[in-house]
Amino acid sequence: MERALRYCRGAFFLAFVSFWNCCIRCDAFTYPWGWENVLVRVTAEQQNKGVLEKVRLMVRAADPALAGQDVLSEAEHKRLAGMHEGARPAFVTARQMLRKSLADFMGLVPSAVPLQQEGAGRISIDGFSEDEPPYFSVSHTGAAEQGIAAVVVSETSRIGIDIQQLDPAVDWRRVAERRYPEEDWALLSAMSDEIGGLMFFTLWSIREAFVKMEDGKLMPYLRNVRIDLTARPPKLAEPTPGGLEDASIFFHFEPEHNLMIAAVSEHPIDLKIDCNIKPFARRPDPLQNRGL
Repeated sequence: MERALRYCRGAFFLAFVSFWNCCIRCDAFTYPWGWENVLVRVTAEQQNKGVLEKVRLMVRAADPALAGQDVLSEAEHKRLAGMHEGARPAFVTARQMLRKSLADFMGLVPSAVPLQQEGAGRISIDGFSEDEPPYFSVSHTGAAEQGIAAVVVSETSRIGIDIQQLDPAVDWRRVAERRYPEEDWALLSAMSDEIGGLMFFTLWSIREAFVKMEDGKLMPYLRNVRIDLTARPPKLAEPTPGGLEDASIFFHFEPEHNLMIAAVSEHPIDLKIDCNIKPFARRPDPLQNRGL
């Protein structure tokens, strides 16, 4: 019985995938199911009732000139000085964006926001608990010349974001077979490289966004976060490893930059993507405070 259900589910997905294939060949790329449009319609109705918070997810190109590092703390400058040069632009751009967004919320100047981070762990605000606003999430990807950073801040809901640039060098079939739920692999293995790769990175980004929201570990979330992609909009098929039973799921693809953007929130929000990726000219690494 279970095998029959899985076969039906796979056939159902593949019918949608054939339509997706047609959409990708169009000049204007869009998800064929219209999930993003559904999200807009739902949130618009609730927004009229004054229910939902308007949340902006900012996506920007990382600046190789490291503009904005003047707002970093001493600890952040030390972390920056110990980084490989190629990782510095995305780090500085993300921290500058985060500090400015939190400063607006807290009524401070960006340099005064008391961010703290132990090792490679979660970023937090000194004096604030994880269950207290503002809630925020950060993601960045790529090297110095193509780096991209993303930041989001919410007053009403825990939130997580992830951005991924689709990398043709990644053997996504091998990773999906080993790391994803069996039903996901059954679906992905039947897809073309183009469609399957896009779906693979979509699922990866959504799951990593859950990791960031719940401060979890990546591997259990890759295997155990199950998403009902047939729902409009998509929803959790079962609780996450962190015990979350319901969440708002949003994703968007930027074909010009081969970039997948995913966000998840514990409570409904009116999420808007502010994507302005303008490439910077490469310049010598202008790191300040090298002696720290």
